[in-house]
Amino acid sequence: MVDIATVVGFYAVSLPFFEKDHPLLTGSQQSERLSRYYTFGRMLVKLAEAIGRLVLAGREMSRLAGFTARMTELTVVLKDLNSGRYERTMVNNSAIADAGHIGPGMGLLKFQDNLIKFDHVPLVTPNGDVLVKDLTFEVKSGMNVLVCGPNGCGKSSLFRILGELWPTWGGKVTKPPAGKLFYIPQRPYMTLGSLRDQIIYPHTHQEMKRRGKTDADLLNYLDLVQLTYLQVREKGLDAIEDWIDVLSGGEKQRIAMARLFYHNPQFAILDECTSAVSVDVEGSMYEYCRMVGITLFTVSHRKSLWTHHDYYLKFDGHGAYEFGPIVGTQDQFGS
Repeated sequence: MVDIATVVGFYAVSLPFFEKDHPLLTGSQQSERLSRYYTFGRMLVKLAEAIGRLVLAGREMSRLAGFTARMTELTVVLKDLNSGRYERTMVNNSAIADAGHIGPGMGLLKFQDNLIKFDHVPLVTPNGDVLVKDLTFEVKSGMNVLVCGPNGCGKSSLFRILGELWPTWGGKVTKPPAGKLFYIPQRPYMTLGSLRDQIIYPHTHQEMKRRGKTDADLLNYLDLVQLTYLQVREKGLDAIEDWIDVLSGGEKQRIAMARLFYHNPQFAILDECTSAVSVDVEGSMYEYCRMVGITLFTVSHRKSLWTHHDYYLKFDGHGAYEFGPIVGTQDQFGS
């Protein structure tokens, strides 16, 4: 459309120059006509650019207004929480009544090492949509689980409840204490600071030392994810860059896996976190997790990952699910 508009514009500007005795150009020499044509053409282009900037400015103002509204709403909610008078607004949903006597915060939460267990826990979104009425499964350390299913089936909801971001509406959730459950999203967060800070986040350098970790350990983690060249390219672990822009998508995901190796939790939630990593590097990282005893919950559609897991949890998107050992072919995990 932009190219067509440019052609039409230049054609409109050129009309007077095709007439020998046009009143606007009477008495002009050929060179002067060409100069005026170039000048008028540039004026047309600049006008188009100015209009384009106005349109883009309008879009940016709309985005800014949206961000401002959400931040204002967040500020109000935080203020209400601090004053102890916040109540979540729920959307009426008949599925809630069908699910039985459940409500936000009615579930139980228990902390226990080396165990994740959902005992008759409904998966319910904050606006009241019941995704799964009754979820029951148990995973002990060493039982890698592949979580699969269509979009909106409850995969993310499961981990939000597990991470205590969403309330438990019923049943009982058993999980390791804080610090022994680690979550890696598809697009990992890159903090401000040095290359070292990216690996040890959210720890500081002082906390790293108190844990008995050294820079040699961090270089070993970089080697495990095949990113040793980064500390050479960026001139050491103390290098400070805008890591969001400096690192590619695959490098960010491998940095996140090095971060996982550093923290060495009992359980790790991997949410499509190796989608931009080659299969061979991905396989070596999964093998290392198994070797050091990190139990994995992996959300992925990659069939190459089934060999690194022992159990599967499959949602069908209609409120039903399956949990069992991995046997047979990769077709077992189709979504």
